[in-house]
Amino acid sequence: MISTSYIDAFVPEGKEDKQCINCGICLQKCPVMKMGKEESRAEIRRLINGEEPKRVFDECTFCFSCNHYCPEGLNPYSLIMERMVAKNRQSGRGIPEAASYMMTGKGETNYFFDLYKAGTAEDKAILDKWDKVPSKSKDTLFIGCYGRSVPSGLERSETLASLPKYGPRDACCGEIPHRFGDYDFFSERVERTKEMLLRLDTERLVCYCGSCSNYLGNVWPNYHGVKLPFEVISLYEWLWEKYNSGELKIKRPMQREMAVSDSCYGSELGDGFFEAIRGLYKAAGMNVIELENNRYDSLCCGFACSLRNNYDQKQVSIQAKKKVDQILASGAKDVSCNCPGCWVSIFQSSKENDAHLKVYFGINEILRAFGDDL
Repeated sequence: MISTSYIDAFVPEGKEDKQCINCGICLQKCPVMKMGKEESRAEIRRLINGEEPKRVFDECTFCFSCNHYCPEGLNPYSLIMERMVAKNRQSGRGIPEAASYMMTGKGETNYFFDLYKAGTAEDKAILDKWDKVPSKSKDTLFIGCYGRSVPSGLERSETLASLPKYGPRDACCGEIPHRFGDYDFFSERVERTKEMLLRLDTERLVCYCGSCSNYLGNVWPNYHGVKLPFEVISLYEWLWEKYNSGELKIKRPMQREMAVSDSCYGSELGDGFFEAIRGLYKAAGMNVIELENNRYDSLCCGFACSLRNNYDQKQVSIQAKKKVDQILASGAKDVSCNCPGCWVSIFQSSKENDAHLKVYFGINEILRAFGDDL
């Protein structure tokens, strides 16, 4: 790793600390805190100086939006993460066991490894196949932690038949340790996974999971100086490209209304990512319903909020309910998520609050529209 901590990413390569002009726009535009000018400037000063902020530690949902609004191209998210993690460390409480269990490869037993071990013989054979480096190809599908939990559907997909698939069981973009405050393990994950990916002979890495798209194509190179020798795009963008070129056609139109729950990292991936998602839904026959907070101002599903308040897990439920309330306010009964964490948080919150929402993992719905049975 070139970077050794979160704070290294606050000022991107080639910039200097003095380029934070203390305008406070990042916190003024925050979809959660919405601070006034003077308050936001005072909070940024405290964060830069390593002082206790008045509101940020109790209200920030770690959603990345502040990065989008910084006029100097800095990454305030990384500054906040550095200070939040330091505060948690000083409290004496470490990362909860439940959070560490979610980190791929953290120990001999962890959530995804245990999930893979419990799979069918067919699933295990597919994972063995994905362990091997595929032949040279223009595009290669990278299947991360979550995608490897549904191997048979992806392996049999006719829509994805032209894509060689690669997803070693130990490969991980590192999002969970990074967002839960374990930078050392994130660093280890990146180094290990980078070596696996460097074995590929490809021009583009197509990521099944949007989180992998963000981390491999954005967070790794732009925050932490780890650059891969090929382009990284999301599967949404690949499918949208193939649809527009006529190589793929909708075989199973889905005539229904669908609320789009944008993931917080979508603000990092930008308009191409947002437009591909919406374009595919509309092509599939869905009427897209926008939430009050969407695209660059999307609310966090709550997944990353367990970092707050000394790892208080109740924060996840509190923030997830806000997202569910917006979905209900839109009048939609069906909602599509493009992030596994969002899918879990919103599904659970809908159940806890008797919201009776149908919560879908978006990319799988799109693959069904193209004719796949997942």
